[in-house]
Amino acid sequence: MFQKILFKTILIFILLTGKANVSLSSTLTACYDVKVFFFKVGESCITYKIDKKILKISSHMKTVNIGSLAKRIYDHGSSELVLEKFYPKKFTFYQEEGTFKRYQEYDFKENKIFVLERKYKKLTENIEKEERKIYSHSGELDPYSAALFLFKNFRSNNKGVVSIFYDDKFYKIPWATLGEKIIQTQSGETKCQTVIIKPNIKGKGLLQPRGDWLLYIDEKTLLPIKMEIGFIIGSVRVELVSIDGDLNLITNLKI
Repeated sequence: MFQKILFKTILIFILLTGKANVSLSSTLTACYDVKVFFFKVGESCITYKIDKKILKISSHMKTVNIGSLAKRIYDHGSSELVLEKFYPKKFTFYQEEGTFKRYQEYDFKENKIFVLERKYKKLTENIEKEERKIYSHSGELDPYSAALFLFKNFRSNNKGVVSIFYDDKFYKIPWATLGEKIIQTQSGETKCQTVIIKPNIKGKGLLQPRGDWLLYIDEKTLLPIKMEIGFIIGSVRVELVSIDGDLNLITNLKI
C-alpha cells in the first residue's frame, strides 16, 4: 500500500514539474527559408530566450545551393537586452560574405557604446585590422533589438521611426503599417499586418539593404511570417518554415 502511495506521489510530482516547465517556457525559435523565385538559396533561424531579467537574441543565416564563393554567406550574431528598461547590453555579429570576413562587438554601458571590430584577411583566421572605438549612446538600439521593438509596437502605432546604431553610424529607420493581409502558411491561414520599412543602413559586405522592405507580421506571435527584402546583390523572399517554444514570448514582453 505504501509503495502505491509513494509511486502516485512521485508520479504527481513529475507531472506537476513537467507542467511547470511547460508553462514557464522562456524560449522561442523561428526558422525561415530564403528564396529567389521558388528556388531556395538560404536558411535562417532566430531564437529569443529570457534569462532572468535579460532577453537574449541569437540568429544565424547561411546560403545553400550556392556554387559561387563570391555569393556564399554565413552570418551569425547575438544581442542581450535588459528587459526592465529595454536597454541594449551587448551585441555581436560575425560575417562571412563572399571573401569578406569580420567580427563586431558592441558593449552598451554608462551612456557609451564600446565598439570592437576585427577585419580578417579574406576567409582566413589572420587579423588584418583591429579597431576599438567609443561612441556616445542616447538610447539607440542594435539591429536585433530594433527589429524586436518594431514587432512589439507596430500594433499601437501605424507608423514610426526606430533609432539604430550599426557599423559606426547612427540611423533613423522609418516604418509604417499598410493594413491586414491573410498569408497562407504550412499550418493554414494566418492574419498578418503588412509593415513597410526603409532600411537606409550602409553597412559592409554583400547584405547591404536596398529599397523598401515588406514584412508580414503575425498578429498573434508578433513574428514575421513572410518578408520581401532587397540587398545590393538582389531581392529575396523569406518564409517561415518552423516555430517552436513559447509562442507568446514576444506578446508578453512589456516594452
